[in-house]
Amino acid sequence: FIVFQFIVFPLVDGRARLNKRIQVREKNIVEMRELQQRYQRLNQHSGSLSAVLGQREPDFSLFSFVEKRAADSEVKELIAYMKPSESMESEHFKQSQVEMRLQGISLGKLVEFLEQVESPEQLVGISKIAIQENTKEAGTLDVTLHLVSVDQIGASPSR
Repeated sequence: FIVFQFIVFPLVDGRARLNKRIQVREKNIVEMRELQQRYQRLNQHSGSLSAVLGQREPDFSLFSFVEKRAADSEVKELIAYMKPSESMESEHFKQSQVEMRLQGISLGKLVEFLEQVESPEQLVGISKIAIQENTKEAGTLDVTLHLVSVDQIGASPSR
């Protein structure tokens, strides 16, 4: 009995603990491989984002882009205000934002402007829109838009 107590049982217990640690480490390896694949997908996405930014004009400005699109769709005179802002997103990219208010715009003009300003090729999108009826002019709307774009940090994107 003493032989079993001091030699066999500790060996069996040690083997069970070793098997348990092997299972835990195998699970960790599977998790690390999943994380590696996720990192590679994110890295590829970042590369494609850089490629799109590289095709954009080097001096691209969200504020100027929105202003030009407003002039093209003939709503520039309806702009009550435009407020630009920037926020840091990562070490390589930043997010530019413009909040704007259009007052007394018709639904048709609003749709035309939205079609022109939302541009996946330029990485410009609408993050928020609030539409209300204009109380002064019947049949018109007051619209607040939050437009967003992504830019590279540091050197201008090369062509």
